[in-house]
Amino acid sequence: MRHWMLRDLLLGGALLGAVLLAPPAQADDELATSNAVSRAWDRYAQLSSRDNPESASMLARGSLDYFAFLRDAAVYGSAEQIRRIPLSERAVVYTLRASMTPEQLLALDATAMARHCFKAGLYGVAPPEKGETLPELTHVTVIAGDRAVGEMGPPTGTQFQYGPLLVREGGQWKVRPESLALDGSTLIQQQVTRAGMTDTQMLEYLVADFLDEPDTLPSLANLDRPLRDDAGARTRLNESWPQYDDTYRARLAATEKKAEDGDGLAMFALGAVLYSGAMPTLVPKDTARGLQWLERASDAGQVQAAAMFSMALMQDYTPVKGKPIPAELVAKTLVHTRRAAEGGVPVAMVALGNFIFNGAGGVQRDCAQAEEWAARGEDAGIAQARNERVWYLATCPIAAQRDPVRAMQLADHMISKADTLHAAELDTVAAALASTGRFDEAVDYQQRAIGKLDADAGEMKRRMQQRLGQYRRHDAFVQDYDQYELPAL
Repeated sequence: MRHWMLRDLLLGGALLGAVLLAPPAQADDELATSNAVSRAWDRYAQLSSRDNPESASMLARGSLDYFAFLRDAAVYGSAEQIRRIPLSERAVVYTLRASMTPEQLLALDATAMARHCFKAGLYGVAPPEKGETLPELTHVTVIAGDRAVGEMGPPTGTQFQYGPLLVREGGQWKVRPESLALDGSTLIQQQVTRAGMTDTQMLEYLVADFLDEPDTLPSLANLDRPLRDDAGARTRLNESWPQYDDTYRARLAATEKKAEDGDGLAMFALGAVLYSGAMPTLVPKDTARGLQWLERASDAGQVQAAAMFSMALMQDYTPVKGKPIPAELVAKTLVHTRRAAEGGVPVAMVALGNFIFNGAGGVQRDCAQAEEWAARGEDAGIAQARNERVWYLATCPIAAQRDPVRAMQLADHMISKADTLHAAELDTVAAALASTGRFDEAVDYQQRAIGKLDADAGEMKRRMQQRLGQYRRHDAFVQDYDQYELPAL
């Protein structure tokens, strides 16, 4: 058997990330439908892994139209059009150009074209390696009754392993193999990057493999030229261009279905997309609805959602001049921040430390515990956590928990790169120096901090100048207030 490299790549793919909870129990009719979808995929995988042209019988009508598109692209596509086609499909088009005449291609209708591609090993599922089995669908999500999205494996811990789209036609489930085109192309691009190759070099290698001539690389400069120069045909090709991102629309619909069924990953993924507006061409930004899904996901134990929701609560709050952040908002944010921190989200660990240091949201002030959370955040890679640790140890209002010596030990690393520190970090170093009685140095660092402030720093500048005055009087700074209770300016 041959041509398995590209076909292996075509089985990859994922859209949205997070940890997947166990799928909800399925009703009997839904389970029966899922089983029917899986059987259709299994039959397609079995046939196509053997280069059996009967694989075409398992294709949806839209997929047969797609093979007609590949035929027409091979005959008429301009260089500009060919480069619009995803890498995996481009390799197929180039191979058709290199192996067939325009007369041979145009003699094939859509079904015959599909049969040829399967027989020639240009499309389909790779045969299993020794000791392995054909890829199966581990989960199926049925959307709108007549479409289904399969998953090629359990979640990796960060992603759904979304796979093919199938549709029901005439009571039978049919495969849309082109729904994997973008996944395959992404994986090819990753191979290109890892190998230090160009797209052109990789495509030449793939086409040579398809042609069973691995030692004779074709020239893509020649294959870029259409077999027939027909302006009208090129226009018609543009009008029939595949909607490759329909795959993502289907996966988003599957994600929403999972979310409605109570899946924590799906709630988070859907909420993140809606809140961020990261995929505007597929789903419009909807901040309020996104926050609702994020909160539901957090309440279901999804720690990434808890982190995102807690940050969103504060970021979306509009301060009211002369008033502090509402106590109920601080308390609510703390709940989700703690959930995320205890669930292992590094940025939430640092944020939780800040709440505890300030004694905010009803939590008891504890500088030692706050520094421990910040230390965990630093260990997990949050660079700003060092600044927080130094501040807590140097300025803690609880005398027994204030530790100037340890604060200075940690601050020495910051001092070693003083020229790169921003204003808040210089302010922290100054506080640490003052806490150990090194007031002249504290004055120097505090002046540097003030000098790096923006013109509109306002309250921050006033507080830094106030600390500067203390250091000049040989008076160390202690933060005896809760920053969340300060009125907005």
